[in-house]
Amino acid sequence: MNSIKSFLWDLSTGWYEHIPIIYSWYELFLKNEVLKHPIPRHVAIIQDGNRRYAKRLGKTVEQGHIYGADTTEKVLDWCVELGIKQLTLYAFSTENFKRPAQEKNALFGLFKQFARKARESKKTHESKLRIRPVGDISMLPRDVKDEIALTEAATAGYDRFYLNVAVAYGGRQEIVDGARKMAKEVESGSLAPESITEEMVDRYLYFGSEPRSQVDLIIRTGGDERTSNFLPWQASGNESAIYIAAPYWPEFRKIDFIRAVRAYQSREREHRVKLAVSMLRMKRQNGGIDREGLRKSLMDALGIGSIEAETILGNPLVQRELAKSGT
Repeated sequence: MNSIKSFLWDLSTGWYEHIPIIYSWYELFLKNEVLKHPIPRHVAIIQDGNRRYAKRLGKTVEQGHIYGADTTEKVLDWCVELGIKQLTLYAFSTENFKRPAQEKNALFGLFKQFARKARESKKTHESKLRIRPVGDISMLPRDVKDEIALTEAATAGYDRFYLNVAVAYGGRQEIVDGARKMAKEVESGSLAPESITEEMVDRYLYFGSEPRSQVDLIIRTGGDERTSNFLPWQASGNESAIYIAAPYWPEFRKIDFIRAVRAYQSREREHRVKLAVSMLRMKRQNGGIDREGLRKSLMDALGIGSIEAETILGNPLVQRELAKSGT
C-alpha cells in the first residue's frame, strides 16, 4: 500500500492530466495529503507570464492580463479551501510604470474592476476577507486609488482571511520608506533608537504590524527563477520557501498550487528534523536531554503542538540521535 501511495505522490505532469476523472481524483488525493500536515499561514505569489501566455495564443497583451485575472479569483478560493490565512499577490511593481500606456491603462481597469467586484461579492463578506493594498498607492491614478480605498474600508473589520494586493510596490523602496518614517520620529524625539526592534520595524512598512507579515511560501509562475524585488523584509528574514512553477499565470491550476504547498511542507519537515538533531547534539554536550525534554523544547521553539512534535521525534534521524543520548 505504501509503495502505491508513494508512486501516486510523486506523479508529475503526464498522461493522467488529460483524463478528467483521473485528474480530479489525483487533485483530491494531493489535497487530502497536504491537509494532513501544517499549512503555510502566509503565501505570496509573483503572477508572471500573462504577456508570454497571450503571445503564445496570438492575443494582445491586454487580453493576457484578463486571462490572468480569472486565475487570481480561483487562487483566493483555493486559499480558503486549504485554510491559508493570508495571501499576497504581486499585481503591479514600481518598475511596471515603465510599460506602454495602453497596457498600464488595461491593468488599472482590471484593478478597479477587481476592487469593485470584491467589495460587492457576498463571498467576500461571508468569508470575512480583509482586502488591502500594499505599496506606494500615491503613485496610482485617482480613480484607481478611490476604488481601492472603498474596498479597503468595506473589509477593514474582517480578520478571518487576508488578501494583500501589492500594487505600485517595490521591496527596496518599502524598506527605504519605512526607514524614513522611523528617522522622522527619532528626530522629533517620539522614538528612541535603542527601542527599535524587528517587530517594531513591521509597523513602519507597507504591511503594518497586523496581521503577521512574515511570508512562509513564495510562488512564482512562468518558470523564471528570481524574486523580482518582492517582499525582501518579509521573506528573507523568515527564510521562506520559494517554489518556481513552470505554467504561466493564466494556466496556473489548483494542482500546481497544491504542489507548491506540498513542497513547502517537505522543506519544513526537513528544517524541523535538522533543528531537533542540532538540539540533541548541543544538549548532549551539556548534560543531555530526554525525549520529553526535547518534545517540549521543539514545541516552544517552533510554536507547534504535541502531535506535531511527536511526528518530528519519530523521524529516523532523530531516533538515531536519541539512541546516542541513551533516551
